[in-house]
Amino acid sequence: MAPVHIVLGVEDSQYIELLLRYVRESEYGSKVRIRAFSNIATFRTYMNIGEHSGLVAAEESFLKSWLDSENIQQYRWVCLNEYGETTLEGPSIAKYQPLQSLLEQLCAMTKPTSTDVVRRDNRTIVTMVHSAVPGSGKSITAINMVKQLSMSGHHVFYLNLESASSTWLLHWDQQREQSNGLSRLLYDLQAFAEKKEIPTHLPSSYAIHAEEMKADTFEPPENLNELLRMTAEETQMLIRYLVNSGEYDHIVIDGESSWHERIQVALQESDRVLWLMTDDLPCMNKTAIWMSYWENHYASLYQELRAKTSFVMNKFNGSIVNVLPLEDMQLEGTLAYVPSWKQVTNSELLWCSPIFQRDILKLCQSGTYDIYSTDGVKM
Repeated sequence: MAPVHIVLGVEDSQYIELLLRYVRESEYGSKVRIRAFSNIATFRTYMNIGEHSGLVAAEESFLKSWLDSENIQQYRWVCLNEYGETTLEGPSIAKYQPLQSLLEQLCAMTKPTSTDVVRRDNRTIVTMVHSAVPGSGKSITAINMVKQLSMSGHHVFYLNLESASSTWLLHWDQQREQSNGLSRLLYDLQAFAEKKEIPTHLPSSYAIHAEEMKADTFEPPENLNELLRMTAEETQMLIRYLVNSGEYDHIVIDGESSWHERIQVALQESDRVLWLMTDDLPCMNKTAIWMSYWENHYASLYQELRAKTSFVMNKFNGSIVNVLPLEDMQLEGTLAYVPSWKQVTNSELLWCSPIFQRDILKLCQSGTYDIYSTDGVKM
């Protein structure tokens, strides 16, 4: 689960030091990120930049210097005072209480509500990264796309539906009370479906947070059969649960080069399909074979997919030698060839290529993602 972000405004620097030390040395070290200010002017300058999207917990003097008629409703904030008495038109809690209790209350105030997520047409966008052949770079593309969307201020979920998941490339907190959220969620979805009810927990309660892409995902199941035996109904329930929860702006699905029923459903449920190709004969031929198969046996699905598919050439080195497999096919983007990825011994190298990040950002900007930054790649 993603760590919660809190801006703290307290004049007593010793109080700040004690609280931060407690966070570092306790279970909250992996759960909470705090940016603390003891100077009102510095606090006000930081808040006026408008980069913070978490909870603001501050003394009345700090809040009065910053809050006005517009942002008093726009931001989530709580007033810290000596006894928790109400002094402003908003929530207040006692500053002096056991630190564990204080942090529990602050974390509870950061839980998302249905009004926290802002996205185009007020709905979650689902993108699937697909290819006709293995080894075309689907997972690297999907994860880097998640990273770019997250760094642009969006709440993103990375859904890996590969039989052998690439989530192992990521790092997350291994110390959790409950293991394997995907297995638990699939069980819960089936149980609630039998009772004709919807799950009461948000997806993030089943998820892990991967810092490399600054987004949530599921830990890969220990038993591969859980994905190999995943039905179309289960896949549809899973994707729609993530979408309908309202917790995420975007869901990026990382599939595999197969026609398993979970992949079929994922393609159908997606708003946009990024179809990766590489400039070699096997990829071109297999892309043509799959397109022909769909057109002949799944005509309605074929038309639906063609309408929402963006073909992208990966490992692009400046020119294309082979003829594209379909006469009316047009490339909507290219992803640069990165020579240093030929033999990778450290997964961190996969998130640190400026030219690849540049091309990923272009792909995001060409879709329905509301990304407007044009001042270079954020690293």
